[in-house]
Amino acid sequence: MDIRAIDGDFGAEVTGVDLSKGISKELAATLVNTLHEYGIMAIRDQDLSPEEQCAFTESFGPLDIHHLAEATFPEFPQLRVLTNVKKDGKLIGQFRGGHYWHTDITYTDNPALVTVLHGKECPPEGGNTLFANMRGAYDNLPDDLRELVDGKVAVHDRAFRYSELYPERPPLTDEQISHVPPVEQPMILQHPATGRKSVYLNKSMIRTIGDLDEAASEALLEKLEAHCTQDRFVYSHKWRPGDLVVWDNLSTMHRATPYDFQKHRRVMHRTQVCGPHESVRAA
Repeated sequence: MDIRAIDGDFGAEVTGVDLSKGISKELAATLVNTLHEYGIMAIRDQDLSPEEQCAFTESFGPLDIHHLAEATFPEFPQLRVLTNVKKDGKLIGQFRGGHYWHTDITYTDNPALVTVLHGKECPPEGGNTLFANMRGAYDNLPDDLRELVDGKVAVHDRAFRYSELYPERPPLTDEQISHVPPVEQPMILQHPATGRKSVYLNKSMIRTIGDLDEAASEALLEKLEAHCTQDRFVYSHKWRPGDLVVWDNLSTMHRATPYDFQKHRRVMHRTQVCGPHESVRAA
């Protein structure tokens, strides 16, 4: 196995390993440490079944079942399919998700800690995923922004802008909303494993920050996101079939980019590890 840094301490490419053969305790520990060191890792040339991907993901913690899971694989509800592919005129998974900067599942008492995305079919052009280094963004926060967010908590609300983000989807039902009531999360967190500080941001899910009203909170969020998504903090991952990309949601933020979905197929398998609210520790 070879581990190569992509850009300093942000991002690593892993080659020379076949995860379908199983994961030893030693290999699991190496990959967990690599994720903590680099925040994101792209493990090349994998071909994992849903069962194998779920088993791999458990190396990082207990698997989560998304509150809107489509159960494309009924025996593995923990695995979601992100795709433009239809069967009998109906999408076989989620389409057009994550097209804005965000951190996964910040709006629950069990926020996402680690996300695993497996590229099964990838378009030859477009469809990159952008990742922002939120540790680097914190280390380089201007003093005026730092003063406004240090020690502050934000109210994360799944329903806040859901219909605005996804106008093509039906609105969330009252029952769905009841499963994800608003929660408070720190604006700056300290990673429980590494001790490093990061900006913890999900602009479209944050209703308010501290004692600011919604308008003032939105203005601050615009400035903060603009800082965190400067080119110097961003890695653009060009997908190849067989890529298994793993990222630490406490150290990164990400977004999908467009591709020609009428011309090219895209099939991605996603699994996720979530943890108790106290895992996201305020700095």
